[in-house]
Amino acid sequence: MKRRIFLILILLLALDCATEARRRPVIGISTGCSPADYSKVRRTYGDAILRAGGIPFLLPQVNDMDEALAVVSRLDGIVFTGGEDVDPVRYGQSVLNETVSINHHRDTLDFLYAEAAFRKQLPILAICRGEQLINIALGGSLYQDLPAQMPSNVKHRQEVSGEIPTHLCIVSRNTLLYDIMGADTLKVNSHHHQAVSEPSSKVTVSGRSEDGIVEAFEIVSRKQWLLAVQFHPEVLVRVDDRWLALFKAFVKAAR
Repeated sequence: MKRRIFLILILLLALDCATEARRRPVIGISTGCSPADYSKVRRTYGDAILRAGGIPFLLPQVNDMDEALAVVSRLDGIVFTGGEDVDPVRYGQSVLNETVSINHHRDTLDFLYAEAAFRKQLPILAICRGEQLINIALGGSLYQDLPAQMPSNVKHRQEVSGEIPTHLCIVSRNTLLYDIMGADTLKVNSHHHQAVSEPSSKVTVSGRSEDGIVEAFEIVSRKQWLLAVQFHPEVLVRVDDRWLALFKAFVKAAR
Protein backbone atom coordinates (compact mmCIF):
# COMPACT_ATOMS: atom_id res chain seq x y z
CA MET A 1 0.00 0.00 0.00
CA LYS A 2 2.77 2.45 0.97
CA ARG A 3 4.59 1.69 -2.28
CA ARG A 4 1.40 2.34 -4.26
CA ILE A 5 0.86 5.67 -2.49
CA PHE A 6 4.48 6.60 -3.12
CA LEU A 7 4.14 5.81 -6.85
CA ILE A 8 0.93 7.84 -7.05
CA LEU A 9 2.65 10.80 -5.42
CA ILE A 10 5.55 10.54 -7.86
CA LEU A 11 3.09 10.41 -10.77
CA LEU A 12 1.19 13.45 -9.48
CA LEU A 13 4.45 15.35 -9.06
CA ALA A 14 5.49 14.46 -12.62
CA LEU A 15 2.10 15.60 -13.94
CA ASP A 16 2.38 18.83 -11.99
CA CYS A 17 5.84 19.48 -13.42
CA ALA A 18 4.56 18.78 -16.94
CA THR A 19 1.66 21.16 -16.41
CA GLU A 20 4.04 23.84 -15.12
CA ALA A 21 6.22 23.39 -18.21
CA ARG A 22 3.18 23.80 -20.44
CA ARG A 23 2.34 27.05 -18.66
CA ARG A 24 5.64 28.58 -19.71
CA PRO A 25 4.93 30.78 -22.76
CA VAL A 26 6.50 29.74 -26.05
CA ILE A 27 8.40 32.69 -27.50
CA GLY A 28 9.36 32.82 -31.17
CA ILE A 29 12.78 34.33 -31.95
CA SER A 30 13.57 35.67 -35.43
CA THR A 31 16.79 34.45 -36.98
CA GLY A 32 19.41 35.52 -39.45
CA CYS A 33 19.58 33.58 -42.70
CA SER A 34 22.89 33.97 -44.51
CA PRO A 35 23.24 31.97 -46.64
CA ALA A 36 19.51 31.46 -47.10
CA ASP A 37 19.67 27.73 -46.34
CA TYR A 38 20.74 28.41 -42.74
CA SER A 39 18.99 29.97 -39.75
CA LYS A 40 21.02 31.30 -36.84
CA VAL A 41 20.85 33.70 -33.91
CA ARG A 42 23.03 34.51 -30.90
CA ARG A 43 22.13 32.39 -27.90
CA THR A 44 21.83 35.50 -25.72
CA TYR A 45 18.20 35.96 -26.85
CA GLY A 46 17.16 32.43 -25.89
CA ASP A 47 19.11 32.58 -22.63
CA ALA A 48 17.28 35.75 -21.58
CA ILE A 49 13.87 34.26 -22.45
CA LEU A 50 14.64 31.08 -20.49
CA ARG A 51 15.74 33.08 -17.44
CA ALA A 52 12.52 35.11 -17.66
CA GLY A 53 10.35 31.97 -17.61
CA GLY A 54 9.64 31.47 -21.32
CA ILE A 55 10.48 28.73 -23.80
CA PRO A 56 12.47 30.05 -26.79
CA PHE A 57 11.58 28.76 -30.26
CA LEU A 58 13.63 29.71 -33.32
CA LEU A 59 11.32 30.84 -36.10
CA PRO A 60 11.57 28.63 -39.20
CA GLN A 61 11.93 30.01 -42.70
CA VAL A 62 8.46 30.22 -44.26
CA ASN A 63 7.31 30.82 -47.81
CA ASP A 64 4.13 32.86 -47.44
CA MET A 65 1.66 34.43 -45.03
CA ASP A 66 -0.32 31.22 -44.54
CA GLU A 67 2.79 29.46 -43.25
CA ALA A 68 3.76 32.44 -41.09
CA LEU A 69 0.29 32.53 -39.53
CA ALA A 70 0.42 28.77 -38.92
CA VAL A 71 3.68 29.18 -36.98
CA VAL A 72 2.59 32.29 -35.09
CA SER A 73 -0.72 30.70 -34.05
CA ARG A 74 1.30 28.26 -31.92
CA LEU A 75 3.32 30.97 -30.17
CA ASP A 76 2.60 33.16 -27.16
CA GLY A 77 4.98 35.99 -28.05
CA ILE A 78 7.69 36.92 -30.53
CA VAL A 79 11.13 38.57 -30.37
CA PHE A 80 12.50 40.37 -33.42
CA THR A 81 16.28 40.32 -33.14
CA GLY A 82 19.24 42.36 -34.39
CA GLY A 83 20.92 41.97 -37.77
CA GLU A 84 21.37 43.59 -41.17
CA ASP A 85 19.83 46.83 -42.40
CA VAL A 86 16.28 46.78 -43.75
CA ASP A 87 15.97 47.60 -47.45
CA PRO A 88 15.13 51.34 -47.60
CA VAL A 89 12.73 50.73 -50.49
CA ARG A 90 10.32 49.52 -47.80
CA TYR A 91 10.07 53.06 -46.46
CA GLY A 92 10.17 54.82 -49.81
CA GLN A 93 13.89 55.59 -50.13
CA SER A 94 16.81 54.43 -52.24
CA VAL A 95 20.09 53.20 -50.74
CA LEU A 96 22.02 56.15 -49.29
CA ASN A 97 25.59 54.88 -49.39
CA GLU A 98 27.90 51.86 -49.23
CA THR A 99 27.38 51.36 -45.47
CA VAL A 100 23.86 50.00 -46.04
CA SER A 101 23.94 46.19 -45.91
CA ILE A 102 20.72 44.43 -46.94
CA ASN A 103 19.54 40.82 -46.68
CA HIS A 104 16.43 40.66 -48.88
CA HIS A 105 15.55 37.12 -47.87
CA ARG A 106 15.56 38.01 -44.20
CA ASP A 107 13.50 41.15 -44.88
CA THR A 108 10.83 39.01 -46.54
CA LEU A 109 10.72 36.59 -43.61
CA ASP A 110 10.69 39.25 -40.91
CA PHE A 111 7.93 41.30 -42.52
CA LEU A 112 5.81 38.16 -42.95
CA TYR A 113 6.23 37.33 -39.28
CA ALA A 114 5.64 40.94 -38.20
CA GLU A 115 2.34 41.09 -40.07
CA ALA A 116 1.34 37.67 -38.74
CA ALA A 117 2.19 38.73 -35.17
CA PHE A 118 0.06 41.87 -35.48
CA ARG A 119 -2.84 39.90 -36.97
CA LYS A 120 -2.71 37.46 -34.05
CA GLN A 121 -2.09 40.33 -31.57
CA LEU A 122 0.94 38.57 -30.10
CA PRO A 123 3.09 40.43 -27.57
CA ILE A 124 6.21 41.67 -29.36
CA LEU A 125 9.68 42.52 -28.08
CA ALA A 126 11.79 44.14 -30.82
CA ILE A 127 15.53 44.68 -30.45
CA CYS A 128 17.91 46.79 -32.59
CA ARG A 129 17.07 45.80 -36.21
CA GLY A 130 13.82 44.52 -34.72
CA GLU A 131 12.91 48.02 -33.54
CA GLN A 132 13.67 49.45 -36.97
CA LEU A 133 11.72 46.67 -38.71
CA ILE A 134 8.61 47.23 -36.57
CA ASN A 135 8.75 50.99 -37.10
CA ILE A 136 8.82 50.45 -40.86
CA ALA A 137 6.06 47.83 -40.70
CA LEU A 138 3.89 50.41 -38.92
CA GLY A 139 4.60 53.19 -41.42
CA GLY A 140 7.69 54.90 -40.00
CA SER A 141 11.12 55.53 -41.54
CA LEU A 142 14.81 55.35 -40.67
CA TYR A 143 18.07 57.23 -40.78
CA GLN A 144 20.09 55.00 -43.10
CA ASP A 145 23.49 56.04 -41.77
CA LEU A 146 23.77 58.09 -38.59
CA PRO A 147 27.36 59.29 -39.10
CA ALA A 148 26.36 60.72 -42.51
CA GLN A 149 22.88 62.01 -41.64
CA MET A 150 23.01 62.79 -37.91
CA PRO A 151 26.63 63.29 -36.79
CA SER A 152 26.89 63.32 -33.01
CA ASN A 153 29.27 63.02 -30.08
CA VAL A 154 27.28 59.97 -28.94
CA LYS A 155 28.93 56.82 -30.29
CA HIS A 156 26.04 54.66 -31.52
CA ARG A 157 28.31 51.92 -32.84
CA GLN A 158 30.54 51.21 -29.87
CA GLU A 159 33.87 49.49 -30.26
CA VAL A 160 33.87 47.75 -26.86
CA SER A 161 31.95 44.63 -25.81
CA GLY A 162 28.16 44.80 -25.74
CA GLU A 163 28.31 43.86 -22.07
CA ILE A 164 29.62 47.37 -21.40
CA PRO A 165 26.99 50.15 -21.51
CA THR A 166 28.33 53.26 -23.17
CA HIS A 167 25.65 55.96 -23.35
CA LEU A 168 22.41 57.08 -21.71
CA CYS A 169 18.82 56.39 -22.68
CA ILE A 170 16.55 59.08 -21.23
CA VAL A 171 13.23 57.42 -20.32
CA SER A 172 9.88 59.20 -20.42
CA ARG A 173 7.70 58.82 -17.34
CA ASN A 174 4.26 57.24 -17.59
CA THR A 175 5.54 54.72 -20.12
CA LEU A 176 5.86 50.95 -20.09
CA LEU A 177 9.65 51.15 -20.19
CA TYR A 178 9.67 53.42 -17.14
CA ASP A 179 7.24 51.16 -15.28
CA ILE A 180 9.44 48.12 -15.98
CA MET A 181 12.85 49.61 -15.25
CA GLY A 182 11.81 52.26 -12.69
CA ALA A 183 14.37 54.81 -13.81
CA ASP A 184 14.53 58.13 -15.67
CA THR A 185 17.83 57.18 -17.29
CA LEU A 186 19.33 53.87 -18.34
CA LYS A 187 22.94 53.18 -19.30
CA VAL A 188 22.73 51.15 -22.50
CA ASN A 189 24.98 49.55 -25.09
CA SER A 190 24.92 50.58 -28.75
CA HIS A 191 25.69 48.58 -31.90
CA HIS A 192 23.95 50.30 -34.81
CA HIS A 193 24.51 52.83 -37.58
CA GLN A 194 20.81 53.17 -38.47
CA ALA A 195 17.95 54.36 -36.28
CA VAL A 196 14.34 55.48 -36.27
CA SER A 197 13.92 58.79 -38.10
CA GLU A 198 10.14 59.26 -38.25
CA PRO A 199 8.42 57.15 -35.59
CA SER A 200 5.19 55.50 -36.68
CA SER A 201 2.09 57.42 -35.63
CA LYS A 202 0.91 54.19 -33.98
CA VAL A 203 3.67 54.10 -31.35
CA THR A 204 4.70 56.13 -28.30
CA VAL A 205 8.40 57.01 -28.04
CA SER A 206 9.50 56.13 -24.52
CA GLY A 207 13.28 56.60 -24.64
CA ARG A 208 15.84 58.74 -26.45
CA SER A 209 19.62 59.03 -26.35
CA GLU A 210 21.22 62.29 -25.28
CA ASP A 211 21.41 63.44 -28.91
CA GLY A 212 17.71 62.74 -29.46
CA ILE A 213 17.87 59.40 -31.30
CA VAL A 214 14.91 57.11 -30.55
CA GLU A 215 16.09 54.36 -28.20
CA ALA A 216 12.68 52.88 -27.34
CA PHE A 217 9.04 52.99 -28.38
CA GLU A 218 5.96 51.04 -27.37
CA ILE A 219 2.32 50.16 -27.82
CA VAL A 220 0.32 49.16 -24.77
CA SER A 221 -3.35 48.51 -25.32
CA ARG A 222 -6.00 45.88 -24.79
CA LYS A 223 -5.21 44.47 -28.20
CA GLN A 224 -1.44 44.81 -28.44
CA TRP A 225 1.64 44.73 -26.18
CA LEU A 226 4.80 45.91 -27.91
CA LEU A 227 8.12 47.18 -26.63
CA ALA A 228 10.91 48.06 -29.07
CA VAL A 229 14.44 49.09 -28.07
CA GLN A 230 17.45 50.14 -30.13
CA PHE A 231 19.98 48.72 -27.66
CA HIS A 232 20.68 45.08 -26.70
CA PRO A 233 19.24 44.16 -23.28
CA GLU A 234 19.75 40.45 -23.99
CA VAL A 235 23.50 41.12 -23.72
CA LEU A 236 23.29 43.51 -20.77
CA VAL A 237 21.31 40.97 -18.73
CA ARG A 238 24.42 38.77 -18.68
CA VAL A 239 26.17 41.29 -16.41
CA ASP A 240 23.29 43.19 -14.79
CA ASP A 241 20.25 41.30 -13.46
CA ARG A 242 18.16 44.48 -13.47
CA TRP A 243 17.65 43.99 -17.21
CA LEU A 244 15.88 40.70 -16.55
CA ALA A 245 12.84 42.77 -15.55
CA LEU A 246 12.33 43.71 -19.20
CA PHE A 247 12.20 40.08 -20.32
CA LYS A 248 10.01 39.07 -17.38
CA ALA A 249 7.51 41.80 -18.29
CA PHE A 250 7.44 40.52 -21.88
CA VAL A 251 7.02 36.87 -20.87
CA LYS A 252 4.28 37.88 -18.42
CA ALA A 253 2.44 39.67 -21.23
CA ALA A 254 2.69 36.46 -23.27
CA ARG A 255 1.02 34.28 -20.63
